[in-house]
Amino acid sequence: MTDLNNSNADEERPNAAPNGGEGASSNADDLDAAWAEFASSHADDLQAVEHSRSAKRFEKHAQRREKEALLSIQDLDQGTFTDDTPQGRGPRDFTGSSWLDTDSVMDRYGDDFTPPNPSIGHVKISKLVFWVLLIAGVAGIIASAFMPALAGILGPIFGVCALIGAAGLIVQHKGHTQTRRDVFDDGARV
Repeated sequence: MTDLNNSNADEERPNAAPNGGEGASSNADDLDAAWAEFASSHADDLQAVEHSRSAKRFEKHAQRREKEALLSIQDLDQGTFTDDTPQGRGPRDFTGSSWLDTDSVMDRYGDDFTPPNPSIGHVKISKLVFWVLLIAGVAGIIASAFMPALAGILGPIFGVCALIGAAGLIVQHKGHTQTRRDVFDDGARV
């Protein structure tokens, strides 16, 4: 077993024979003798391991696994080892059209289809200022957490900015009831 790792020359090795002649069989005999000597010297330990609860449990498990058939011939169909599987059964073999295909959308609506581009409209300056205050306040609070020396000064300043921005946006918000045209209007626009 250690012959492969032995760096000694062939003449220095005990029981070494060139071309695997008689020395190879004597090495096998030596290994058998060494194993027999090991087994006899450690017979008590090996018997203790053999009669242990874990060894018995392992033996029962191994016997149970031997009884179970890993693969039965009934599990295999006629075309298991031949190439008789029908073609076109995979997800990439689908040739129909999908609503996700851009070509089918263009065919359906024609070449004059233009995607909607709604205008945002006029943005109030006050609403823009409140948004800037809110975003700057939140970003400043997060940034001041990474600067502990200035957190006592910058934290309250950016906190006030965030509060003013949030309060201004809440006050300026027009609710759903102000956009209704009548009592039964749910706000949906087509």
